[in-house]
Amino acid sequence: MASMHGEHLSVAKVLYQLEFYLDQLNTTFDIYHLYSEAYREQRGSLYDERWLYYLDDNPQVQNCLDESFTLQTIVETLLRTGHEPLVRALMRAFRRERISITQRFMYGATPRRRP
Repeated sequence: MASMHGEHLSVAKVLYQLEFYLDQLNTTFDIYHLYSEAYREQRGSLYDERWLYYLDDNPQVQNCLDESFTLQTIVETLLRTGHEPLVRALMRAFRRERISITQRFMYGATPRRRP
């Protein structure tokens, strides 16, 4: 795989993280389906998804699973890098499969008060 930098690397990483996330949810769709739904019609004969099949050939992309990520950070990165169609495809797929989204963060326990 050619060397990736900047936004291209950010997108590759979040798609790899998203694929892991979807796999954990055991969804019937994956990033390849989402990418196709988002861009196949829009790009017509210029559509090409082959680069997605090589994401795990890049060690920087592979190592992104060691980084902290949530669905929120994935979506924020996709929006920031101009991939709104992909986010819309993801939300439609979640609605079709009736997957609800919640975000919960725990920053540590507060000390218990003694009576």
